[in-house]
Amino acid sequence: MKLKVMLATLALSALIITSTATAGLIEGNLNVDNKHTVYISTDDNTQGVDVSSYYGWQVTDSFSANLTTGVDYFLHIKASNDYGPAAFLGDFSLDGSEHVFANGLDSITTNTVDWSVSNSGWGGYTTATGYGINGVSPWGFQSGVDSSAQWIWSSSVSSLQDVYFTVAIKAVDVPEPSSVAIFGLAIFIFAGRRFTK
Repeated sequence: MKLKVMLATLALSALIITSTATAGLIEGNLNVDNKHTVYISTDDNTQGVDVSSYYGWQVTDSFSANLTTGVDYFLHIKASNDYGPAAFLGDFSLDGSEHVFANGLDSITTNTVDWSVSNSGWGGYTTATGYGINGVSPWGFQSGVDSSAQWIWSSSVSSLQDVYFTVAIKAVDVPEPSSVAIFGLAIFIFAGRRFTK
């Protein structure tokens, strides 16, 4: 009898856990010479929701934002240069198994393969240009960002203009909570039958 109660409790717990909607989390650390705003968008040609902003490249800006399961996103960084050379450095990670970045992983750094940039707004993107990894002059090493991250910008590193960076965040197919719950219930019934014989 105690075994039946224990199995029933476990099955009920599994149903409650699996029926709860899940959400992912994106976290990031970045430096932009000279200022930036971070957006999360569901459309690569639309700015999206503002999640962080900072002026000055010497301090690493950190942020986090929730992502809904099953929804594709784009991480958008609007960066501005006020004087001298400009560049963007960052590392980003996803908490949970609901999404992956354009590289197929749950983490990504700034690089010239996965990131695109535009000089004219959200759209018309081209490949970002690299200006050296974290530690390169004139910016030096930024301890808040992965050492393999590259400083990137458009092809004109000294232009006094806004630039628009984008990288895709793809939703990963995960079992429907109801499907997992049904599977858990089936296991409970099967186990109950086995122990009552």
